[in-house]
Amino acid sequence: MLANCDGMQHRARIFDFLKERNFLLLLDCVWQRLDLEEVGIPSLDLVGSCYNRRVVFTACSSHVCDQMNVEVENRIEVHCLDHTESWEIFKQNADLDYLGHKHVYLPRNISAELLGSPLELVTIGKAMHNKKDAIYWQNALHYLTESCLRDTQWSGSEEATFFRLKLAYDSLTGILKDCFKLCSLWPEGHIFNQRKLVDFWIGSGLIQGDDIEASYNEGFSHITTLQEFCLLEPAEDGEAVQMQSTIRDFALWVVHSQGEDKNKWRIQTKENWGLAEQVLLVGLKITELPRIPSNQKTLEVLILQHNYLEDGSFGNFPSLLSLQYLDLSFNKLSNIPVEICMQVNLRYLNLSNNRIKTVPVELGCLTRLRHLHLRNNPNLVIPNGILPKLQNLEVLDVCSFNLLQCSSYEAPINELVRMDKLQSLGITVRSETSFQGISKTTLPIRSLSIVIYNHEDGYETHVSSENSCINPERQTNLFELGIYTRQKTIVLDSIHSMWNVQHVEKAYLHGYFVDRIICQKLHTGDIFAKLRRLDIVRCSRLNHISWIIHLPLLEDLLLFSCSTLHQIIATAQDGVVKTNQEKENPSVNNTFPSLKRMTLIEAGALVRICSPFFSFPSLECLQISACPLLNKLPFLTVPSKLKCIRGENEWWDGLEWEDQDLEPSLELYFHGLSAEDQLSELYLFNSLEVEWASIFTP
Repeated sequence: MLANCDGMQHRARIFDFLKERNFLLLLDCVWQRLDLEEVGIPSLDLVGSCYNRRVVFTACSSHVCDQMNVEVENRIEVHCLDHTESWEIFKQNADLDYLGHKHVYLPRNISAELLGSPLELVTIGKAMHNKKDAIYWQNALHYLTESCLRDTQWSGSEEATFFRLKLAYDSLTGILKDCFKLCSLWPEGHIFNQRKLVDFWIGSGLIQGDDIEASYNEGFSHITTLQEFCLLEPAEDGEAVQMQSTIRDFALWVVHSQGEDKNKWRIQTKENWGLAEQVLLVGLKITELPRIPSNQKTLEVLILQHNYLEDGSFGNFPSLLSLQYLDLSFNKLSNIPVEICMQVNLRYLNLSNNRIKTVPVELGCLTRLRHLHLRNNPNLVIPNGILPKLQNLEVLDVCSFNLLQCSSYEAPINELVRMDKLQSLGITVRSETSFQGISKTTLPIRSLSIVIYNHEDGYETHVSSENSCINPERQTNLFELGIYTRQKTIVLDSIHSMWNVQHVEKAYLHGYFVDRIICQKLHTGDIFAKLRRLDIVRCSRLNHISWIIHLPLLEDLLLFSCSTLHQIIATAQDGVVKTNQEKENPSVNNTFPSLKRMTLIEAGALVRICSPFFSFPSLECLQISACPLLNKLPFLTVPSKLKCIRGENEWWDGLEWEDQDLEPSLELYFHGLSAEDQLSELYLFNSLEVEWASIFTP
């Protein structure tokens, strides 16, 4: 509602919304006086008012309460940790085994200087972890006892907290400092997918190397280190990370030269771009770019993803010699504006998930590009001769996983093999010639979309034949695989003959006529041993997918619009042939050891997930929608890590229970989907970051 408003409009809209309402306003971490009326909050003290209005806020200092005229009887003081509690927490995080006994007074005094703040005790304790030399401790204590930090009026302020946290920040290496600061560019509360965060660091040039896998490993190591310092923390699902609000404010304080220059990074605002170095406007539905001065010389990063920008939005976009990183993914571009091709110093350009049909020859002028992302533009055509001009490209992604319209573009192999700096490639193949040609190259293909569109397609023999011989020179970089077919059978085993799929972590299978998916090598661990994500979409003739029990690392399973699916895991009574290992040890495959999220949508014939004797030791979230015949859950007990079950209220009310005592226990985790939720599958896809869900966006 407020995305495209300036400050005065914000105030007016908030006031108009609240002026004739009762309300309770909760504010966390108020560091200085906040004029409520200035931001549009109606007066709380109107004599004779018929409205019940309350504002509750937290502050780290009673001085803020004084500034906001809060009566003493309306204050609730929450004491910080006492000295003993503070010392215990600090010791646990600092690990003082390496510090001699005679110097133990140093960490004790440091602990006392942190004023019982758990955030500071943990963060600074981690920063001092295993510091052996007493000089480090003496310097830290001296820093914390500087006069400005001991000032009684200033000690409880936001800036005093930031000065203390800077002790932890200063212990980071240069690259880690930059990685940490870049996290704060995103809005408060943003959840970072770890791989996408590393992509951001790589694209920004913070992580550089000759091997993309090594770069990812370095990025994941940085995330681990920042978590150890408590500068990042795990998000709710455990796979993603996020920044605690005070830590983010601290990072921005560092970025803005300790608060002296607050225009260096402009986040979710269209104002004051003139001297900005980094700008982020995400998900604000903007259709026009804010005016950028033609003499802008400092802008390096511009992120405008998830908006409504079209070709004409860039008519006044100036040539910016400083611009190196431009993200326009998830917009409505049908062509690449020539103005973008004038940004001659770009190193990173992301135009994924638009409607781009053709690439202008002017794109070849971006000779400094290292990352070019054009993923999920199904009508995309890149004229011959453009790619070879981009000789510095390290990452090229022209792969499409769009389900509504398969891509018809195949990047020319003869051009790709001449790009000798490529470290990561995403492509779509549609022909037998392309499939054979690509599989014989050493191109670093990480994302591959295979399209087998027609029944009579000769390409079928290479994906569906069980008699292929293993090619010792086969591809080994594959991370993400999509198969889109109208054949009746998908034989995953045969892909292994030309592609090493051991490292594939994401797989998407889509086929209107598929009634069988054969993967006999799964139980030996020869294929998909590292698969973590599996989406099976619109395979309308499948009866079951029992083979998934041989995926030990599978964390996410999503089934969408598989209308004849009767059960997920069938039994021997249903005609499923067991392996010798399963016959010798019947319980060997009665568990999904790693499965965290299971989402089942529009499976109209589904009556059973699996036997209740299966176990789900890692399951956190079960999402069911439009599965009217599914009237039993596959649990005899509550899974130990369960956090939520989502589904329609009518479906939940119609469930049958073998153990009536289980219903109230599971009901604690149930979240009913509202009518609005059920209008859009996107509600259930949000937390899963569904690659192909863009087909549902308006």
